Amino acid sequence: MKEKIKFFREDYLFYEGKFWNVILNDNQSYLGRSIVYLKSRYIEDLLQMDREEWEELWFDILPRLVAALKKAFQPDRINYSHLANFTHHVHWHIVPRYEKNPIREFAGEVFKDAKVGSHYAGAPDKNCLPKIMNKICDEIKKSFK
Repeated sequence: MKEKIKFFREDYLFYEGKFWNVILNDNQSYLGRSIVYLKSRYIEDLLQMDREEWEELWFDILPRLVAALKKAFQPDRINYSHLANFTHHVHWHIVPRYEKNPIREFAGEVFKDAKVGSHYAGAPDKNCLPKIMNKICDEIKKSFK
């Protein structure tokens, strides 16, 4: 049996596709911040993706994730980032942004979009307790259809 390669910690995995996994980012500086990563094989350059991987990502995973985030937390916009500077593997950071009301409360926790109108990098880290992370995952999963 082929050993499964781990690219990211999957403590808060909330969706498994054929080629892609979706996890909640450990840093919830932006409520619902997620990572979508290619789970089926290791590649560094997004141009190495094949048609099936591309189609699942762009026509299935991302539209469903964005719809679920919008329903769960009502962000004003979504930032998509593929940098691969630290983790040299194809993955995207999906970052909900909260401009009109940058302070959101969920499950008794306060989340603040500290960089309204700016690049999301550099916001103070927000590490939540596992019970809160699980509640965030559950809220997204409810709408991830």
